[in-house]
Amino acid sequence: MLNKMTAAAVAIMALSLIGCTKNTDSAVIAKVNSAKITTGDFKKQLNELQPQMLQAVATDAKARKEFLEDLIGIELVLQEARRQGLDKDAEFKKKQDALKKELEQRVQDAAKNELFNALLKKELMDKVKEPTDDEIKTYYDSHREEIKKAAGGKDITLKQAEAQGLKRYVFQMKQRDAYLEFSKGLRAKAKVTVDDKALETLATDLSKPAPSGTLQLNQPEAKTEKKAEGTK
Repeated sequence: MLNKMTAAAVAIMALSLIGCTKNTDSAVIAKVNSAKITTGDFKKQLNELQPQMLQAVATDAKARKEFLEDLIGIELVLQEARRQGLDKDAEFKKKQDALKKELEQRVQDAAKNELFNALLKKELMDKVKEPTDDEIKTYYDSHREEIKKAAGGKDITLKQAEAQGLKRYVFQMKQRDAYLEFSKGLRAKAKVTVDDKALETLATDLSKPAPSGTLQLNQPEAKTEKKAEGTK
């Protein structure tokens, strides 16, 4: 089964360099010249497999051996690339620097998202209660046309709407309203300025197609705000 793995799949697994993993699973299962492949390395690469392949490696000795041979092959190729000095190549270094910046930005974005969610959880979790039956009915009565439109022009009863998740939707609306009110209070105490000219320039840039191969990263503030807006 594993011998059908494509070279591309193997190359993807190689993104986590073998022999550099610090893992509690330190038992060495193979040595490739001066490099070591530990059980921790094996497990880490195994996690990149599709469930069917993972099951095969976990239960079949031959599949495990073949997978290990794949890892050994990857390490040999990496060692040969270093021997030829490809890791010193200017273009390679340029790509590595770009990748490091992208990874650093991802970490920063993840940290911002975590902080954003942590504060909202702290400030709003206990303040927003699940909607009562009366609140759900009030929302249904005042938004029947919107509900009908969302149902493709078909009238649906309150019971049908509830079966389709109306209660959760109303709860999300309450969460969103609480978030917007909280954000409004913070803004009232802050100094916020907006550069309209820069915003117009941004609109021009956004209308241009993104360069091929460029990783597009959204700012966490925009992402989390979209999530809040999506709860409407």
